[in-house]
Amino acid sequence: MGAQTDADAGVTDRRPRALRWPVLCWVTVLLLIGIVQIVRAQWFDTVVFFGAAPLVAAARWTPAVTARLVPLRVIVAAAVLAGIVVCVLPRHGGGMVSVVAAIGIAALALAWPGRATGPRPWTPGLRRLAWVWSGLVVAGCLWELAQFILGKIHPDASSYALSDLLDPLLDGAPGRILFTAAWLAGGVFLLRRGPRR
Repeated sequence: MGAQTDADAGVTDRRPRALRWPVLCWVTVLLLIGIVQIVRAQWFDTVVFFGAAPLVAAARWTPAVTARLVPLRVIVAAAVLAGIVVCVLPRHGGGMVSVVAAIGIAALALAWPGRATGPRPWTPGLRRLAWVWSGLVVAGCLWELAQFILGKIHPDASSYALSDLLDPLLDGAPGRILFTAAWLAGGVFLLRRGPRR
């Protein structure tokens, strides 16, 4: 008899099942943000963050899927089309929310793990990129939390939430186009960079 293969033994997914500490850290961050949204009575944001936490963890337990190698020109074309739509829609409207949600779902589908083997070691460049993005996200969360706490302590004081700081830029067409282009370009870069790890 020949040696038993993984397929014969019914082993099709060798990815580690236990959550690694970086994943646990990000799940914790998302849950803490969700708790803050409850205190703020922002129920839509609460659903978003509490829904994102299990999705981040789910990659460890869901079956691996076939990797989707979407050509770069297709991703760029879709990003340009999405950018045009975002720039012409009214801000804070239902249409804008739907389009941004659709962009996020599409990015999630493209970035979902596609390898049946364990994760490869990160390159130094990808590790530095992860630290930079993590620092930006955590700094933004701490800023928002600090402004919320200050607003509760001093209700009459001016608030400087990130959205308030960006409003003057996004109210004009040039700033809105620039911000949208930078946002989508960053997303395209991450979609193309992630599979190379």
